[in-house]
Amino acid sequence: MSDDVVLRADQQGVAVLTFNRPERRNAWTVGLQRRYYELLAECVEDPDVRCIVVTGSGSSFCPGADTDSLQTYSDTGEFNPEAALIVQPDWYPITVLKPMVAAINGACAGFGLVQTMFCDVRIAASGVRMSTAFARRGLPALHASAWLLPRLIGGSRASELLVSGRTFTSDEAAIIGLVHQLAEQDEVLDKSIAYARDIAENCSLASIANIKAQLRDSYESSFSDSVAVAEKLEHRALGSVDFHEGVMSFVERRQPSFAAFGAGSAARPKDGAQ
Repeated sequence: MSDDVVLRADQQGVAVLTFNRPERRNAWTVGLQRRYYELLAECVEDPDVRCIVVTGSGSSFCPGADTDSLQTYSDTGEFNPEAALIVQPDWYPITVLKPMVAAINGACAGFGLVQTMFCDVRIAASGVRMSTAFARRGLPALHASAWLLPRLIGGSRASELLVSGRTFTSDEAAIIGLVHQLAEQDEVLDKSIAYARDIAENCSLASIANIKAQLRDSYESSFSDSVAVAEKLEHRALGSVDFHEGVMSFVERRQPSFAAFGAGSAARPKDGAQ
């Protein structure tokens, strides 16, 4: 496995992870997945990383599985044994409690499209070609896409995109809510980094971790259960260092200085305590 199939570059609290197989348009392989998930796990543990941006090198984000890999699977009817070396499950990114922004610089389909759905925010270049693709490869809706897509754009639209496997553009994706913002091709990464930097500078990672967990868990919770969880989290947050900082920075009209990941929910020392 080559470490350079995914690149990492950090700047001002933002880690940019770049799929880096431009000779194959960043097509997905087991090796790419393994390295990407390793870097994601590193970013989760790195206290200097407050937001993660995911993009592709060259003019493509990720058009789905590498056709050479698909051919091998078709010939053998078996999974790549290297997949057993990946510690995390396919859906690992959705468990990442730090904020993630997808900078969709070019074509994305299949598992490439699913990777953008795992992110919290999707910013795409205008005119990018996108597709679920699975139905046109003789596959079921893989990698939690049948669970994710209806929750992002509604059941009716998700059904149409999954069943047809048709190609659509990022402009249509923006209309139906799958993409949050559009940008010019040469501006999409800068716009995504700027968005991520705003989160890194102004948002509590403890709050975001709670919110992401609440959103994910609410899909399988009742209304009353969801409210009960929120009330428990609120009670804990009221005495936390990040809530105190959030209030004081607002009152004092200054930029907040929130704690590192995992520390913001800690109880604030009482006045006068050392």
